[in-house]
Amino acid sequence: MDESADTRPVAPVLTVVAGTVASGKSSVARALAERTGARHIEADRIHDELLADAPDEATRWRAFSGAFEARLYAELLRRGEDALASGAGVVLDACFPLNIQRLEARSLARRHGVPFLFVECWAPDDTVRQRLAARDAASGDGGWQQIHALLRAHWEDVAGLAADEWLRVRCDGPIAEARSAILARACLRPAAGRGARPLALPKAVTFDCWNTLLYEADWKTAHGLRVDELRTAAHEAGRDVSVAEARRAFDRVWERHMALWRDGVASGAHEVALWGLAELGLPEPRPAAFAHLVQLFEEMSHTGRVLPLAGAAQALSALAGAGVGCGLICDTGLTPGRVVRTHLRHHGLLDHLAVQVFSDEAGVPKPDPRPFRAALDALGADPGDAVHVGDLRRTDVAGARALGMTSVRIRDRHDDVSALAEADHVVDSHAELLALFGLAAAAPAGEGEAG
Repeated sequence: MDESADTRPVAPVLTVVAGTVASGKSSVARALAERTGARHIEADRIHDELLADAPDEATRWRAFSGAFEARLYAELLRRGEDALASGAGVVLDACFPLNIQRLEARSLARRHGVPFLFVECWAPDDTVRQRLAARDAASGDGGWQQIHALLRAHWEDVAGLAADEWLRVRCDGPIAEARSAILARACLRPAAGRGARPLALPKAVTFDCWNTLLYEADWKTAHGLRVDELRTAAHEAGRDVSVAEARRAFDRVWERHMALWRDGVASGAHEVALWGLAELGLPEPRPAAFAHLVQLFEEMSHTGRVLPLAGAAQALSALAGAGVGCGLICDTGLTPGRVVRTHLRHHGLLDHLAVQVFSDEAGVPKPDPRPFRAALDALGADPGDAVHVGDLRRTDVAGARALGMTSVRIRDRHDDVSALAEADHVVDSHAELLALFGLAAAAPAGEGEAG
């Protein structure tokens, strides 16, 4: 979304942004405070103020005495308390190596009745070493490596915080990405769900495909025809099997395909055809014959009715007309991206989808972050400036929220009632989606059916 959009929490939040030296915590803390309007309270500044009259050597090393550390964190929490008492949100920027320090910050939040979030920033060892070397080169004395080693020895694994009070964020990439991952937490979001005030127009909106833009009106027909094609392939290979035997074989490999998808592994018509033949005890046929079977599996959706959801074309058109970049992030099963594109084109949806990312082409399905990142990179949008719309909590909602995108679940054709985390917003139709953005749909031009 536009950086000027109001993304402040509905109530103040106490956020601790912590980590070892060169973890990236201070950069993330500054960016988070700027985005949310919270008060940024830095331990480094307090450290310098407390040691303003000390010799240089003392300034460098005295912070590692227990008495001075206790004094520094007491002052940090005192300033945090003053800010919370004034009604402001607070970002505490310090290493917080000890669990007692973290629990004291949580107690402060509870005294003031505000949500608490502990963010542990980290970066790969190679990145940390490079950052420390740069600091040593700038200071000319090599002390940062020693400070880092002392702090690492001092660091305690996080304990005593609830799962929703703790977030570990990787900080070797763009600051906006780390910030967006933090903003995705419920305590740092405006009230979600139906009835929330309209969202500011984002820079980009990505859509799931099946049961979001398109749906198969008679999926069972295509499924049955694939069983028939497997039986025909067996006959051509010299073995006659019954319809029931072919169906059992196909259903077994179909479930294998679905289980892999649930585990985040992409498979498609090629694998299902190969597994189906193996289930029937048949070798892979001649390359031309096998390629023909795979093609039939892939294009079987053409035999049924693939239709657009009501208002899908109008929603895409309205968003594009408002200057919002639209993209598609689609998990493909037996119907690959090249076939899905023909359905989208037939219904006038493809022209408004500037970017299309299909799992058979990307190599991984949702909720893996790679398809989301590929779409956002192509659209030139950061996660915090983008919205993803889909019907499934496990893939669409979880994938979007993990990356820091705003998530919208649409339940027009399918209402996912699983116990997984809910989207930031839930809509019943594309018309309701447009209303969420404060847009109105153009008059429908008519929606045809697939031939």
